Order: sequence, then C-alpha cells, then structure tokens
Amino acid sequence: MEEKIEVELLNEFYAELAELIGFENAYKIYETYRGLSYTFPMRLYDPKKVAAKIVTRYNGKNASELAREYGYSMRWVLEVLRKERAQKNKGN
Repeated sequence: MEEKIEVELLNEFYAELAELIGFENAYKIYETYRGLSYTFPMRLYDPKKVAAKIVTRYNGKNASELAREYGYSMRWVLEVLRKERAQKNKGN
C-alpha cells in the first residue's frame, strides 16, 4: 500500500470494516474484492461438514447437545441421523 489513504474519507462500509479488523486487513479486502457483491452465509459452518461431524459424534443420546453446539435445530440433526441410518441399511 504505497498511496496515502485519507481514513476520514473512507466509504462507511470500509470504515466499519477497518474498525472491526484493522485498516490493513480492510484494505486487503478492498484490493481483492472491490466492486463485487457478496452475501455472507447466516451460518459459520458448512451444513454438509456439520452433518458428517454429527454422524461421527452421535452416541445415541446426544442429539440435542449436538444441535445446540452447532446451531442447528433438533429436527435437522435427527433428519441427518435418519438419512445416515437409511444409507447404512441400503448398503447392507
């Protein structure tokens, strides 16, 4: 970053971003993604990866704990487990 940046003139988005993650990181994001529109997912974790983790961590009793831990509904966790059982039964 060789040019002098006048921080007080920053676009509101970049000013907030700089406040959150520091100016140099905000500038890197600007340089890499400027002009593009992104929608950030509501969830931090990838649902497919979470489903695989739930299947490996499920002990027969901890579905509600896993739902809370990963921020998914109990219904979703039970559906993941049901599909896994169906897949296993299909293979036998």
